[in-house]
Amino acid sequence: MAGHTCPSAQAGPGAVLLGVFGPDGRAVFVPHGPKLTPELRGQLAATTTGPLETRFRFAAPCAQSACVFWDGSCRAVDAAHEDFESVPDAALPECGIRDTCRWWSQEGAHACAVCPRVRTAATDVARTPVHDRPGSTPTS
Repeated sequence: MAGHTCPSAQAGPGAVLLGVFGPDGRAVFVPHGPKLTPELRGQLAATTTGPLETRFRFAAPCAQSACVFWDGSCRAVDAAHEDFESVPDAALPECGIRDTCRWWSQEGAHACAVCPRVRTAATDVARTPVHDRPGSTPTS
């Protein structure tokens, strides 16, 4: 994938399998995960009920300004820090996208501390930039 990669993408076109949620609720990452093809989508769907994102994590090219979390940088990782403790472990989790990861490029190991806990909402969210949403503060 060229450019930055979103580590919290939906299971859509261009996505790759990033990880599988374990019994403890943390994602176990798949090094160099396969591209989400119709065949793989069918295989994964057969293992879970509901949206694929409830059981699996996906990565895809960062959508930047087309994403609700974008305001010049990715605010999804900020939201993750609000929900989870972000003390980096001594050893980083294994990851197949670190070299292109948007969150890693912004925060390094602090992003990796929360990343395994993040679950992507499987919804068609409105593509309203963060700074245009009600209650948000404009940034310069």
